[in-house]
Amino acid sequence: MPIEDIIKFCIDQGFNALELEVNDTNFNAASVKSPTLEWIKKLGTQKDIYFSMHSPGSINFSDPDPEKRADAEVKVTASIHWAAELGVKTIVVHPGRVIGDFTQESWKLALNQNITAIKSCAQLADLLGVTVSVENLCHEKGSVNPNISKFFEMCTSIGLSHIKITLDTNHAGLVDGLAESVKVIGPYVNHIHFSSNKGIKSDHCEPQVGVIDFYSIADFLKNFKGMIIIELNESGEDSAEAILRTREYLVKLLNAE
Repeated sequence: MPIEDIIKFCIDQGFNALELEVNDTNFNAASVKSPTLEWIKKLGTQKDIYFSMHSPGSINFSDPDPEKRADAEVKVTASIHWAAELGVKTIVVHPGRVIGDFTQESWKLALNQNITAIKSCAQLADLLGVTVSVENLCHEKGSVNPNISKFFEMCTSIGLSHIKITLDTNHAGLVDGLAESVKVIGPYVNHIHFSSNKGIKSDHCEPQVGVIDFYSIADFLKNFKGMIIIELNESGEDSAEAILRTREYLVKLLNAE
């Protein structure tokens, strides 16, 4: 779906937040038209919609190939510059992963590469008035953060005065559990990806059909002041209805006594 249609859907349905995901499908610097970019800046300035941005999800700051590591930094820094140009204040960044055998040595090397790269990106973002928000991807094979405690340790090493955290509820539900994840990282979360899973893999499904108990973090969500982004894998004719059903679920959760 063209990014223009996505934004129009948000406006028509009364959403006040949208994450712009940098990808080759519907949102990249080469294909988005200038009038669309001006529209995004205007909407954000007028606070009709609060925008965040997701840097390319396929990058790996810990790739063993130095050229690929360098390319990852180039892509993320380009996204940070783009976010600044559009007036977007939060950019989501994925942590890296170990490629090949996961040993103590390969993990430590990958982790240090990851910390160095994200710290560099965060320093650039600071200068441009953008906040890097690191997403919990503990469930991924080879993740440099195999659990929420290790993830928090990494974020602490990067510097929690320079970054924030994106809580992906679906990811959290696969490792440690949602309540434990919020207990560890909750005070530093400024951005949420909201969806569930069926207990086996990263489904990004509707909360009604998943297994995650969102009422276990109801108080956290009610007091949360950042952006909550519905992130579903639904596609096709039912995708719009799935988004609206998820919003209805979330609104009921936030209003529950």
